[in-house]
Amino acid sequence: MTKTTAQSTKTTEGVDRLLEQLAFGSRLHFESGFCEDWNLLTEKSNKAALHVVTQGQLWVAVPGQLEQQFQMVAGDALFLSHGLRHWLSDQPITETTTQNDFDALCIPAHLERGLVCYDIDVGSALTETLFQLMPDVIHLPASRQSTQLSQLIAIVRDEAATQRPGYQVAVSRLSDVIVLHLLRQVLSDETITSGLLAALRDDVLRKVLVAVMTDLAADWSVDSMAALAYLSRSAFADRCQKLLSMSPKAIVDTLRMQRARQLLIHSQQTLDQIAEALGYQSATAFIRFFKQREACAPGEYRNRHA
Repeated sequence: MTKTTAQSTKTTEGVDRLLEQLAFGSRLHFESGFCEDWNLLTEKSNKAALHVVTQGQLWVAVPGQLEQQFQMVAGDALFLSHGLRHWLSDQPITETTTQNDFDALCIPAHLERGLVCYDIDVGSALTETLFQLMPDVIHLPASRQSTQLSQLIAIVRDEAATQRPGYQVAVSRLSDVIVLHLLRQVLSDETITSGLLAALRDDVLRKVLVAVMTDLAADWSVDSMAALAYLSRSAFADRCQKLLSMSPKAIVDTLRMQRARQLLIHSQQTLDQIAEALGYQSATAFIRFFKQREACAPGEYRNRHA
């Protein structure tokens, strides 16, 4: 057995244990075709979302990040971990793009262009942790999907196109399995060898991550996290460095930053309230922390995603 195979087996076992503990539920949110020139700017949501392109092609862009927009084609899947507002359009989005009257653009049958969208309810602290640690937007082209995921999406596309009796129920029921396969593929990507996503594959560090996420305001020290991991201070720090290329403090900072972004986007809490929720003594300390990592002030970040 080669070293690569052994590492692959260990990674698979870790992913299996993680996926077994996840709890989420998907529901069909939107399903339609489009006519004429169209675009849609979604509302921000406190739910994750999954989009599947059933026919044609479209462009995806996040406001304030238009330089990172990309095109999707039939069979592609899009996972939005944090419910950010985003554009969907048949043309590239520019700073001058304005939203069309969406009702006039929908058609009941999927002819040349179509889209199926799901909302995803989180059912456990571990699942919430996983979603928060994932990138904002994950584009999984049809060409890069596993065979099983590709086959599931092909069924959704067929159901949406033929619209046989009960097709909406069939499409909705398939969504949980599609999300599970998408997560499996992302988590099994062995190019992800460091960072907090990789840490979730490790039974010891996963327990620490979930504990920190559950109480971000606590005074987390290397000693307190090491105690949760049943490791000495030095052994825990070494494990973090080896698996994550991060120090224990950097882990806490990263998790707090993830939560700060979520609260700024999805809540109306003041900066003082957010600072307290994250364990900072004042809004000033929180603002300084945020600006060091985001290169903008919290208020500016909130306005950008309003």
